[in-house]
Amino acid sequence: MSVGSLDEHDTTHAVGDDGTDDRFLVRNPRQIRQLLQALIDQRSLINAHLGGRDQSFPTAILELDEDEDWLLLDGSPSPAANRAAEEAGHLLCFAQLDRVMVRFRIDHLERTGDHRHIGFRAPFPTELVHLQRRELYRLETPITDSPHLLFPVNEERSEALHLRVVDISAGGLAVTVPASCNAFGLQKRYDARLDMPDSGPLQVSLIICNQLTIKMANGTETKRIGMRFDGLPRGGDSAIQRYIFRIDRQRSARKNGD
Repeated sequence: MSVGSLDEHDTTHAVGDDGTDDRFLVRNPRQIRQLLQALIDQRSLINAHLGGRDQSFPTAILELDEDEDWLLLDGSPSPAANRAAEEAGHLLCFAQLDRVMVRFRIDHLERTGDHRHIGFRAPFPTELVHLQRRELYRLETPITDSPHLLFPVNEERSEALHLRVVDISAGGLAVTVPASCNAFGLQKRYDARLDMPDSGPLQVSLIICNQLTIKMANGTETKRIGMRFDGLPRGGDSAIQRYIFRIDRQRSARKNGD
């Protein structure tokens, strides 16, 4: 199972100002410290988005202050990215812990270090989103039998990205793109075509929930884009559930030697 879609869409629960379900908010300082320490222990890569912009850079938490609630964030090899981070009002950070998405905001960055190694000192976030609960079953799709997303990037010139869906649920999906791809904006809504292997194409509306930079085994970087469905056509939910059931059944049969 992998993180790619945000499934906190159950409207029977309180939703914060940024659209986050309150069930996933961590506000206890001790728990926040534990999660930040876990990001260090697991050497988790963090994708830091500059406040109010689509620009981002990969980073990591280097250490936590033992006495005060301050963290040290690694700087970027790019001087321009460091200057932009210093000038930004805040950083919106995305990471993964045990393949579960973590999101938090860092304010009041202070630049530290010298020209050889730049870092940023900042107070702990006052709250953190940790999707420790899975409301919908998400399927990691097989390479040879995946849904595909036709994502328009320039409607005037009829340009579109044809992307393999790497995981899917009735709540959302995830795709991967080259690290240099900047076609997606956080929290923005897009209309796209979802081609399911078992049925015809579905016209869907998607909201971009997270963008995570992932380092592959060969050292190259790719970007994982998590999206939630903001609108499914009639029968769309059933088509997705049928696909998930079929793939699960096939995997179980192979595992059992049937």
